[in-house]
Amino acid sequence: MSDVRFRRAEPEDAEAILSIKRAAIEDLEHWQYSPEQVDAWKPEDSYLATFEEAIGDDRFIVHVGERDDRIVGYGALNVPDERIDAVYVHPDHHGHGVATALVKQLELSAQFQGIEQIDIVAARNAVQFYESVGYWQLDDEVTTIEDVSVEFVRMRKHVADDADPFDGDRDPGDTPDLTGDDASDGPVEGPSAPRLADSEAPDWFQLDEWLDDETGDVDELFDSTDESDG
Repeated sequence: MSDVRFRRAEPEDAEAILSIKRAAIEDLEHWQYSPEQVDAWKPEDSYLATFEEAIGDDRFIVHVGERDDRIVGYGALNVPDERIDAVYVHPDHHGHGVATALVKQLELSAQFQGIEQIDIVAARNAVQFYESVGYWQLDDEVTTIEDVSVEFVRMRKHVADDADPFDGDRDPGDTPDLTGDDASDGPVEGPSAPRLADSEAPDWFQLDEWLDDETGDVDELFDSTDESDG
């Protein structure tokens, strides 16, 4: 874990991020989600431009983890919605605490933004992991992606009571180093669901094809979480 470094994502990281998300979803066990659900869920190459623009959108704070100059995982915080929209780790790097560290990065960013509690809509295989880092279950949710129903669990954590992680002279854009002992391995995680957009969501972020006619616009392309021991 000590050889993994974390930083803020750049638009040019979008291709690697999309690839990690696809690989993580494809790696899910079929007892958790069916092949049909996985095929509907994983992102297509046509979403690359949307990933690039989302990384540059100031509504999102996106961190990546790198090993040997290669991105091995990423996480995304939706600031106005006070929600973690993504934590994905490539299957080749499961079981080394990368996802745990990414969650901590996002929680620190949320604290700096004045966010008091964070939600995440997690895959069923992610629940144990999020409980282990302080989240609790709220409700089961079903999202329709390309006419396929996928089940998730909404979870929440209070972060306002934690100690302020930022020194007074730290640039808010800097990423704290969480690659030491605090970045422990975590149990299996899984991708979270796409969320509905508010009316102010930019046009490039509205992926109507992910939803049925009755649900509306998606406010989230990164959506999810996945790390396992492979």
